[in-house]
Amino acid sequence: MIPRHRASRRAASALAVAVPALLVLAACTSAPDAESDDDADATPHGFVEGASEHEEPQLGLVGVTAAGDVTMLDLLSEETAAVGEIGAVTHVADDGRFVAATTADGIAIVDSGAWTVEHGDHNHYYRAHPHVAATIEADGPARIASTELVTVVLAEGAGEVVVLDRGDLGQGTTTELGRFDADAVAAVPLGDAILVADASGVRLVDHDGDALTEPTACTDPTDAMQTRVGVAVTCAEGAVLATAADAPLESIPYPAGTDPATVATAIDGRPGRPTVAAVAGDAGLWLLDTRERSWTLVPTQTPLVRVAAVDDADEHVVAIAADGRVLAMDATGAVLGATEPLLADAIASDATPTIDVDASRAYVPVGDGTVLEIDYADGARIARTLEVAGDAVTEVGR
Repeated sequence: MIPRHRASRRAASALAVAVPALLVLAACTSAPDAESDDDADATPHGFVEGASEHEEPQLGLVGVTAAGDVTMLDLLSEETAAVGEIGAVTHVADDGRFVAATTADGIAIVDSGAWTVEHGDHNHYYRAHPHVAATIEADGPARIASTELVTVVLAEGAGEVVVLDRGDLGQGTTTELGRFDADAVAAVPLGDAILVADASGVRLVDHDGDALTEPTACTDPTDAMQTRVGVAVTCAEGAVLATAADAPLESIPYPAGTDPATVATAIDGRPGRPTVAAVAGDAGLWLLDTRERSWTLVPTQTPLVRVAAVDDADEHVVAIAADGRVLAMDATGAVLGATEPLLADAIASDATPTIDVDASRAYVPVGDGTVLEIDYADGARIARTLEVAGDAVTEVGR
């Protein structure tokens, strides 16, 4: 299996491809220009040439093999399309739109061609042709994270951060806005700044790596994730939250008396939501609410190896138990339903499965070329078993 990082935020696990968001950023037309006689000619907000807008999310599953074959399964039609070949892959990361795959020739970036853009009180859904967008001269393994303006690739093998123009990348053009050395575990864009987490703590820098803030204490940072509130970084003492480039960094400590054996090392959840989840050793799981700036320890009867917070009205959490079952839970740790231990073999081989959650389903690769589509609101019912060729599989278009 090839290790995977997700959106600069997940610990290594099965080979993972990050093939999400497609190229266009949402189209919300503003009021007609006073000088225009025909508002139909107005360019939609965030428009990208070659993409089409749709009324529902253009969800898909992208698969990447160790040999470098990339495919995409359309979850609406269940049709599979070949995306491209990128050569032997040793590591993959994604940001919900782009996949950063470490190859012998550098870091190949694949654009999935399916994405969702939040715009105020509504969303826009786009589809474009998936393709291999670029190859960066840098040594992985890589992490990748984006805003609407920039894509940041952390090349951990080289100890470099590469800042790319996201609009150009979506058109298949590589435009570097900056490149700097950083022996970091996370580099995530935030407004005009980039959050960097390393041994010195968490700080904000510009596109050239020049410090914009003094480091905020964060012992042994391990993971980072973009939430609706800001960027959260996990630390031995809790988390550091960055909400804006011009706002102070905030510390979110664990509750007093927290057992060091339960400290979170990876956080995960539904994109664009404020609450994320983490495994709490053998004790259960953590819920980190970035809106409330609080950690909540949720004990469970069985140890967990992977969790993801849905953060919906019913506060669902999807988890993979150490015995190989997929669990649908609530925020109290109550098990609402469970599958058979279908992932036991994958866990026994140290290939911890991944979880991708959206507004109604969770997707869990089994490791045998199939992916479970879990209806977590219906007692962890297996809605579909999907065939996806890939050592790593990820959901895109959310």
